[in-house]
Amino acid sequence: MILKNKISLVTGGATGIGKATVETFAQQGATVIFCDVNKQKGLSTQKKLKESGLKTYFFQADVSKEKEVKLLYKYIIKNFKTIDTVFNNAGIEQAVTPSHKLETKIFEKVININLKGVFLSSKYALKIMEKNKKGCIVNNSSISAFANVGGNLSYAASKGGVMSLTRVLAIEYASKNIRVNAVCPGVIDTPMNERNLKKTKNKKALKQKWKTITPLGRVASPYELAQTVLFLSSDMASFITGVGLLVDGGRAAT
Repeated sequence: MILKNKISLVTGGATGIGKATVETFAQQGATVIFCDVNKQKGLSTQKKLKESGLKTYFFQADVSKEKEVKLLYKYIIKNFKTIDTVFNNAGIEQAVTPSHKLETKIFEKVININLKGVFLSSKYALKIMEKNKKGCIVNNSSISAFANVGGNLSYAASKGGVMSLTRVLAIEYASKNIRVNAVCPGVIDTPMNERNLKKTKNKKALKQKWKTITPLGRVASPYELAQTVLFLSSDMASFITGVGLLVDGGRAAT
């Protein structure tokens, strides 16, 4: 039980990588609070996991809104007294668009959720962890912070920002025994990528492209990401901070 007796938070935990991480953490002994903007999916996920005997608790919140993030952490402290690990996972995609045609409101929305949301959650987590003199934060960045094919300016910019934010916090809070890292996934089998498929005219070609640009030749399961987040959140990674761990099937190495 790698996270036995730990109190963990996962943002964007109703589906995809977040859901897989909630389940994985709970299976490894953690009490997991997860938030999502989608109440219906959040409650559905909580019901299924609790039926499996896992300690999970859903709280509806939009991570781009400070008031709601503040209420989320207030709920955690009131009911669970502390927080040990945080996985800042909540994020949205951008449809492939030539950058000069990208609408400002789309750019702002992606940045607000993917980057501002990580900042807000980290801000309130660090206040608690600093008092405890320990803690671990893992942020969900992306291969897009390192390698790109174009057409996703706001997404890539937000994930590059997450990497810079991760490094700043890692250095700043290392002396407080707080570790801050990021995972950088390649193509993962998630609802986000399912939406990308629906938006394209040639689904077969896009699926093949994902495999072609990945040396391992396949799309990853969200549980493969969850295992990586588990590692970085555990004592197995006790001397690791400030990294962006690529989980991309070798894509960045090409």
